[in-house]
Amino acid sequence: MLLLDLIAGFSEAPYMFDTQDMLSGALSSICRQADFSFFAICDHGDFANPREDLVHIHNYPADFAAFHDSQGLGARDPVHRMSQLRGSGFLWSRLPELLPMNDEDRDVFARAEAAGIGPGYTRPFHVPGRRSGSSSFAMSAGLPFPRNRITIAEALGAFAFEAASTMVRPREPSWIRQGWLTPRERQIVTWLGHGQSEKEIGRRLGISPVTVNDHLKHARSRFGVRKSSLLVVCALLTGAIGYSELLSD
Repeated sequence: MLLLDLIAGFSEAPYMFDTQDMLSGALSSICRQADFSFFAICDHGDFANPREDLVHIHNYPADFAAFHDSQGLGARDPVHRMSQLRGSGFLWSRLPELLPMNDEDRDVFARAEAAGIGPGYTRPFHVPGRRSGSSSFAMSAGLPFPRNRITIAEALGAFAFEAASTMVRPREPSWIRQGWLTPRERQIVTWLGHGQSEKEIGRRLGISPVTVNDHLKHARSRFGVRKSSLLVVCALLTGAIGYSELLSD
């Protein structure tokens, strides 16, 4: 089977793997065929105090992984800090020109190289309402990262991160009930998210404040919340309204 065919199969990853060990094994197999020596699929958090709802899958050498986690570098190492600033992937070789590097950052890379980890590529992930994370793939020390493998790293990383995220946490917080909004309710909730009062929304839409309140009451009931401010949060986190709608005028 062609490598790209294998990676395409990861599009069903959230439904294929029951455990992180299973996902790690599948990643190891595909990475060998892609000539990647190392992978790390993780949230950006402090793994010195691990939590069950954090993604943390990698095949880094044990000594380097222990150092990295014990120092709390999962939240602040240079690759993860750079991920906070970008929506697109980047080669580690570009970090010195993209990010102010301090002695600790240079020490992290020196320790990684001593452990056998060479140049890599990272794809950041930012999902509103969740901790940010990334997927990284690296070569053995001394080998350049092949640019013709960037597309593979992008695709494989996206599917793997989604699969891992699905395992460790639900898509929405447990208190959020999946609901829906009518077209009129979407208008009202969106304007509410812009900070408009029920009176102001009614004037914009040509309806009375009482009618606005009735629409909100029905929507709150569907989402299982009592406050309209929580209704906006639920609508955002379940995709009933989009973040871009709240950023527009």
